[in-house]
Amino acid sequence: MEPVRLRVFSIFADRQDSSNNYRRNVWDAVFEMIRDRPIIGIGPGHNAFNKIYPLYQHPRYSALSAYSILLEVAVETGFIGLACFLWLILVTFNTALLQLRRLRESRNIQGFWLIGACATLLGMLAHGTVDTIWFRPEVNTLWWLMVAIIASYWVPLNQNNSQPINSSNLDSATS
Repeated sequence: MEPVRLRVFSIFADRQDSSNNYRRNVWDAVFEMIRDRPIIGIGPGHNAFNKIYPLYQHPRYSALSAYSILLEVAVETGFIGLACFLWLILVTFNTALLQLRRLRESRNIQGFWLIGACATLLGMLAHGTVDTIWFRPEVNTLWWLMVAIIASYWVPLNQNNSQPINSSNLDSATS
């Protein structure tokens, strides 16, 4: 289909595509903002961005956000906030993989929930690299729901880190 083919090719057109050119100009301004406030950023929220961005914007390229979730986190909270955000993502996926391995070993079908949650998070992260739709409540709620699904499968380990704690182990230990 011609419209789909043209849209796919426009992704790789760099500045020849007007949408790509717009984002690149906004990103250039955002990189300058990050350069000027790298540690703690400009402060969180839409209002902070709207107050600071006009000082850096290129002519005719006003923006409501950084059009990249990673850049948005970096500009609002600095490298400290970005490191915390990346750590949250790392811990979330690590937890998912560990629990998926546990569920796979026990041949538990519940692992499909983890696979679905991870796929959703990866898709949202991929889309978030070039857009900031995460600030819409519906999308933000979906993100945190997927994180909560992954967190709900976390099983604490006992002292020797070899057996998960469950109610039968607790009952026998207290008797």
